[in-house]
Amino acid sequence: MKNLSKTFLLVASLILLSACTPSDALKTPRATLGNVGSPVTLDLFSDFQCPACAQVSPQVEDFVRANPERARLTFHHFPLSQHENAFRAGVAAECANDQGKFWEYGDLAYQNHTNLTEEKLKEMARSLSLDTTAFAKCLDANQTADRVRADLNDGNERGVSYTPSIYVNGKLVQFTTREAFEGYVKSIK
Repeated sequence: MKNLSKTFLLVASLILLSACTPSDALKTPRATLGNVGSPVTLDLFSDFQCPACAQVSPQVEDFVRANPERARLTFHHFPLSQHENAFRAGVAAECANDQGKFWEYGDLAYQNHTNLTEEKLKEMARSLSLDTTAFAKCLDANQTADRVRADLNDGNERGVSYTPSIYVNGKLVQFTTREAFEGYVKSIK
């Protein structure tokens, strides 16, 4: 009887502990590039349907890939209301992120920023050899929409009003040219 009581208490404790843990505790990590200890933190607010984002965002990503010890980049969705497919593209990119392919999917989304239909979003997943059944289920059920909404809310709280918006160590910085941007980031100690 004593062992049964201990077993019951152990099971009850595990149930209570799991109830206190957020349901998304195993949530997919946010899309980042670069090293955690980098002196420069970049927060990129972007929209996959935005022509300027399609030009600027890949350049920022390339810089961080080439300089991971200098900068760390975090992607934030900021779908503009005039871009009717941008929110869905963000949801799709997060579905790809669940399979470890956020950046590759994002690159394709930028390349196809003028054609981000539902079918195109799924076609891009196929081209990356994602588990298309899981991807379609994720996209069709809007499973990652809360992530996109959270980024949009974060951007609104920070005062983001256009894309791309890039924050360097918390300060909004205008991207004029790649050379100027890289020079500025490299000058930060």
